[in-house]
Amino acid sequence: MAAMVEEDSWDTGREKKRTRMKKSKEPKGGGMEWACPACAQGVRYPERLARHMVRCCPELCAASTDGPLGQARAVAGRIPKELRTRAAPEDPGEAERHGLCWRDLRARPNKAGPMTPDEERRAREALAFAAAREDEIRSAASFLAFHLSSDGADVDSESEFKVQQTPVTLSLPRRIERVREHLSLGTDRLTKMLKLYIRSEPLVADDAGDFDLVYEDDVWLCANKPPFVRTAPRHRFEGNSMVNRAIGYVRGKSGAQDGPPQENPRVLHRLDMDTSGVLLYSKDRDVAAHVQGLFRERKVSKKYLCICCGDPPPHFVVDTALERMEDHEVAMRVVPSGRETSQSKPSKTLFVTVARSPKGLGPVGARPSELHPYDLAKVGLDRGACASFCLICAIPLTGRTHQIRLHVASAGFPIVGDSLYGALSDELMPRQALHAFKLTLGGLPEGVSQPGTGFLAPLPRDMASCLGRLGMECKSVEEIDSIVRAAPFQEGEGKS
Repeated sequence: MAAMVEEDSWDTGREKKRTRMKKSKEPKGGGMEWACPACAQGVRYPERLARHMVRCCPELCAASTDGPLGQARAVAGRIPKELRTRAAPEDPGEAERHGLCWRDLRARPNKAGPMTPDEERRAREALAFAAAREDEIRSAASFLAFHLSSDGADVDSESEFKVQQTPVTLSLPRRIERVREHLSLGTDRLTKMLKLYIRSEPLVADDAGDFDLVYEDDVWLCANKPPFVRTAPRHRFEGNSMVNRAIGYVRGKSGAQDGPPQENPRVLHRLDMDTSGVLLYSKDRDVAAHVQGLFRERKVSKKYLCICCGDPPPHFVVDTALERMEDHEVAMRVVPSGRETSQSKPSKTLFVTVARSPKGLGPVGARPSELHPYDLAKVGLDRGACASFCLICAIPLTGRTHQIRLHVASAGFPIVGDSLYGALSDELMPRQALHAFKLTLGGLPEGVSQPGTGFLAPLPRDMASCLGRLGMECKSVEEIDSIVRAAPFQEGEGKS
């Protein structure tokens, strides 16, 4: 009996802990009636807000315009006229009246009881006045951080600022330094302010003419990503990525149809910049969140095609740990068995040989890459050429950085064009010959389906041309998938 009581109390304690954790993750202003204009911190009573703001953003509730507010107005006066946001002139008498209101609120006891309707009206007006001041400061800070030309930042000058036509691409700490040259705001406050600005900036819509659509329905949007294009933009206002192309496609399509505009599609995974192939988006917010969870739980089957040097067996498996290379910015390395560390991550990839170059091909000029993990003599690159090539399908069962590229190279079959681990050949490929040709989702929510064949993307022109140069037939991805599915792996591996 005592054990049961102890177990019940333990369960109750765990439930209380879960409740506390759930509440701690709720937005700070959730359910709060009064929110700080600068940091969005929510409170239930205006007197608490007044005491918070005198620490967080005193210039918003002061009668004077000294400090960051006056500095922001000086910055606004130097912004080119066509870019200025019009702010209504501030009445000094109104500023004095609101300053007195904030002073009275700070002096008000926490449990003084409800305010009179007139007191609440005055507090609401003071808060709206403070929010208008915060908008002025944010406008100046965002201009300095994102649009001020590098040769137009003279602090002592009163001349008009020079504008960078393309938003400045700097790290957030460097942006903060630039703003603090003109505005005396703290780092924490500026960090929150600029992050809010970035999130509020709408994503750029690129020209949809470069968007290679391979599948679309009411839920999914699937593109064949070309090489040399990023999956997502470096900055929200920059564009030139697959995300921006998808947005341009959806906006162009909804603009040509009646009804409300569609939401931006949500990209569900990433491909390296030099990798081509299947890139999947969802038009539905809830489905996107569910599928992103499937990727984290490894319930998604992915198949890649790579053109490699060497003559591999019909099928093989690489099962080894990977970890970051200490003296390189991005590279990974294979960890020998028995030498794993806390930084090592287990990884496994299945490989199926789909095609081989003919015996009489002759040597093709090639050289080893920067960090080649293979024996040059075995591949033939010790003589500056390779005489045998193949098309391999890779099925990663884990999702480590550079997993396929490093696994297949460490097995002695480096990818053509891979500048880190592969074999470079100016005659064959200007980039790594790696293409994501199939993606299949498992565990979809009820009522949501996918194509029966999965999402497929045909080989890009550069890889098809390379196969032709090497004397290999360029089969359709449907034919290739049939070959791969027939490979005699263990039950359940590589069959989707």
